[in-house]
Parts: sequence; structure tokens; C-alpha cells
Amino acid sequence: MNRRSIAITSDNVTAAYWRYALPTVMAMLVSGLYQIVDGIFIGHVVGAEGLAAINMAWPWIGLMAGVGLMIGAGAGTHCSIAQGEGHFQRAKGFLIQGMWLLVLLGVVVSVLIIAGRDSLLALQGANASVQRHSSGYLQIIGWSSPLVMASIAMPILVRNLGAPMLATIMMLVGALTNIVLDYVFIVQLGWGLQGAAIATVTGESLSAVIGLVFLFSRYSSLPLSLALREFCLQPLPCRQILLNGFSSLLMYLYASFAALLHNTALMHYGSTVNVAAYAITGYLMTVYYLLAEGLASGMQPLVSYFHGAGQSALVRKVFFLAMRWVMGTGVVLVLMILIFPYIGTRIFISDEDPALDVAAIDAVRLHLFVLFLDGFLVLAAAYYQAVSDSRRATMITLANMCIQIPFLLILAPWLGVTGILLALPLSTIVLATGVVTLLRRQFSLRVGVNK
Repeated sequence: MNRRSIAITSDNVTAAYWRYALPTVMAMLVSGLYQIVDGIFIGHVVGAEGLAAINMAWPWIGLMAGVGLMIGAGAGTHCSIAQGEGHFQRAKGFLIQGMWLLVLLGVVVSVLIIAGRDSLLALQGANASVQRHSSGYLQIIGWSSPLVMASIAMPILVRNLGAPMLATIMMLVGALTNIVLDYVFIVQLGWGLQGAAIATVTGESLSAVIGLVFLFSRYSSLPLSLALREFCLQPLPCRQILLNGFSSLLMYLYASFAALLHNTALMHYGSTVNVAAYAITGYLMTVYYLLAEGLASGMQPLVSYFHGAGQSALVRKVFFLAMRWVMGTGVVLVLMILIFPYIGTRIFISDEDPALDVAAIDAVRLHLFVLFLDGFLVLAAAYYQAVSDSRRATMITLANMCIQIPFLLILAPWLGVTGILLALPLSTIVLATGVVTLLRRQFSLRVGVNK
């Protein structure tokens, strides 16, 4: 984003927003193909145990994805704000420190996943077959953590450097590679979840490499050089990146934490079939989460730039434009889920598994009926992150994690599997009410300042 493009977009905020949001939404939905295609192949070839195994691996996968998003979102936000302030060398420095963090934290996450995968599976109550499937999957993903994290962060950095369409193409190349290799490794060669892991790592590595090449090319608005003096590790910018992106990490930790709690409770009050049904709700939720995340991320470069430039009225306009689309698409998706739940569930289930079919339809209706409010919470956290208010962004995500615990503790013993599935939507209603109050106060204060 350069000064000329901002001068144009300031006159037409809607067009500017969609210039960033559309490619970002496409990129996010393409990224979701990794998980969804894996689930489709595993559900049809391996069955309920395979779906349960992937869901029990999710707490570790969520940690890895969250760290990658934290680095990408933190570096991207500070890069955009620095460009809005006219500090282009400082903006370039945030990109370099982001790459340092991908390497250093990638190694840390690898060690954690490899060393702790079996303990976490045992904690969730995985039986021997599920543990075997899930452990093999996590071992391959764990060794590849830096590359997987880079594939998440790079599209965000590329988008913030004025190339949102390339960010989408990067992810599309990776997703198509993953689909082809899933078919080869899972269906043709029968490698099960290990085949799914190899396909995912290969596709995401291609995406990361394309992004890295762009950062050093003349097509980037802030092309990096190979000068060693520019690549020194600097603790202060790294700290700023991590603080700003921490709420993004917490969003994924929240998803991992929720999966851990739900998997453990479902194995205690239900069975592997209930965990597999919960996994299917997770895939459907992923579609909307990624849509909401894409709409929110498309908002971020403009909000960050206008915030840095002191244009509060444009910040407000971009936020409410994004909110209308996040909430509107969420309501439409919820209506489809409630009326035609089998459309979403049966793509993951083979004809030989009628018990999973029934459990999945019940699960999506109970678990996803206020899904649009989850999108609202994603947008609210992204807004505070975009204006570098990491405290409020972190507060929203932490509250989202903590508020579920009392609902699960009360509803699970009382209603069993039904109570477990209702814990998320009921806690979301309570939290969203508080966040609405927070945002109303925020924007009323902004209006008062402008006056």
C-alpha cells in the first residue's frame, strides 16, 4: 500500500475494502481446503476413527497455526501502520523480524508437538486405534512446523505489501497440490492419516516458498535484500510483533482448548462416534470462521493505515462495512445448517456409517445455531488488533476461552452429550453481549473526539 493507492481508496472506502477483502476471503477459504479435503478423504476411507483422530490432533495443530498467524498478523499490522506513517525502512524491519520469529518459534513448536503428542492424546481418552492414527499424523506435521507456520504467515505479509491476489494464488497452489496428493496417498496408496499429513506439508511448503520469493523480488512494495546487516535479530520489534499478534494466537489456542475440552468430555459421556460428529461440526465451523477471518483480515490493512494516518471516520466506516458482511453471511449459513444439515454432514460420511450420520446432524444443529456471533467476536478482536490495542483484543479472546468452562462443567453432567454441544453457543451469546457494549462505547468515544 503506497501513498498514491491510499489517496485513491480514501475517496471510495467500499471499493478499497473489497480490493483487500475479496482476495483475502478467497485465500482463507482456499486455506480451509487443507483441513476440509483431509476430512472428506479420511471420513470416507478411514471412517469415524479417522475423523476422531484428526480432531484429537487439533489441539497441537491449533497451537502451530496460531503461532504462525500471530507472527503474520503482528508483523503485517506493524508494517501497514509504519507505511501509513511514512516510515518505510521501519516497515521493512518488521518483515525481517517476522521471518526470524518463524524460524525460532517454529523449532520450539516442533519440539513441543513431537515430545507431547502422545500425552495429549491419552489425556483426551483416545483408544489404541485412534491414538495410532493421530500420533503418526502429528509426527509428520510436527517435524514440518516452521514450513507450516510460514505458509500461514506469508500470505498475510504479501497482502500487506500490496499484492492481495498473489496471496490468494499462493494458497490456491498449495491447496490444489494438497487435494491431488490426498487422493494419491490416502485413496490410492492407503497411507491413511500419515498420507494426509504428507500431502498437507507438501502443499503448504509450496505456498511458503512462493511468498518468500516475492518478499525478495522487485514486485514487492518493500523488497528485501540479502544484506546481512539488515537481517540482525532485534528483540524490540520482535516483542512488538508478538504483543500485537498475541490475540491471533489466543484465537487458535481457544479453538485448541475448546477441542481438548469437548473431545475429553465426549469420550467420557459418549463415544468415538460423538467425537467424529463433533469433528464434522468443526469442519463446517471452519468454513465460516475462515470467511469471517478473511473479511476481518481484509479490513486490517485499511484500518491500520487510516488509524496511523489519524482518519478515525474512515476507520469506523471500514469496520461497520466488514461487520455487515460478517454477520449477514453468518445468519445465512446458520439458516442453511438448521434447515438442511445433511448437506454439510454427508460429504464427510460414507454410506456404511449410519450411526455417524445421525450423530452428526444432531451435533451441527445443537452446536452451530449462533455461529454468526462467533464471526462477530472474530471481527471485534481483529479490529482492536488492527488499531494496535492488543489489550482489548487479547481480553476478548481470553474471555472466549474461559467462559466455556463453567458452561461445560454445568451442562455436561446434567445433559450429557447434548449439554456438551450446547456449551459453546450459550457461552458465545453471553460474551457477545459484553463485546457489543465495549464496541459501542469505543465508537461513541471516537465520535466525541472527532467532534
